[in-house]
Amino acid sequence: MKIESLSVVCRPAVKERGEQMKNILLGGVLAGIVLFVWGGVAHMLLPVGKMGMQELPHSTSVAYALDLALEDAGLYVFPWMDADKDMSKKALAEWEEAYRDGPVGFILYRPHGSDPMASRLFVIQFVTDLAAGLLVAVLLSFTTLGFLGRLAFVTAIGVFSWMTSSIPWWNWYGFPADFVAGAGIYMIVGWFLAGLVLAPLGARSKRQQAGEML
Repeated sequence: MKIESLSVVCRPAVKERGEQMKNILLGGVLAGIVLFVWGGVAHMLLPVGKMGMQELPHSTSVAYALDLALEDAGLYVFPWMDADKDMSKKALAEWEEAYRDGPVGFILYRPHGSDPMASRLFVIQFVTDLAAGLLVAVLLSFTTLGFLGRLAFVTAIGVFSWMTSSIPWWNWYGFPADFVAGAGIYMIVGWFLAGLVLAPLGARSKRQQAGEML
C-alpha cells in the first residue's frame, strides 16, 4: 500500500520535471535564435554595431605602412611594456613617459583578407548564441520568480555582461564612450528580448523547490 502511494506521488513530480526540461530546451533555443536575429538587426540595420567606429584617414597609405612593418596577424599594442621581463626603473619610467605623451593605441592586424560574410562566421555566432541561451535557461530554471522577475533576471545578465566586459576597455584602455555605449545597447537589449521568450518558460514551481528541500 505504501509503495503504491509513493508511486502515485512520484508520477506528477517526474512528469513536472520532464515538462521543465522541455521548457528549458525550448526557451534556450528560442533565446539563442532571438539573440542571433537581434545581432543581425543591430549590426546590419541599426547603427548600434558601428557606434564609436570611424573611417581611418589615409587608409591606403597606413595599410601600406603596416604591410611593410608587420608580418604576422595579431593584436599589436604601443607603447609596449614587456611584463614578462624584469624592467629596470629607467625602462619603466621611459614607458610611463611614452604612455603619457602618446600616441597610445591598438592595431588588430591581418595581413590577408577574408570573406566578411563567410558562412562559418554565422555558424559560430549562432552556436555561441544558442549555448548562451541554453545556459541562461538552465540558470533561470532554479528560480521561482514571476514573469517580471524572470525578465529582470535575464536582462540583468546582459547588464552584468556589459559591465564586466566592455566598461574595463573604456576605463583602462580608453575605448570611445560611444563604442562602449553601443556594446551596452547590444547586450542589454539583446538579453531583454531573450528574456521575453525565456520568462514564461523554465522556472521551477514552488512545489518542486519545496520537494527538493525535504
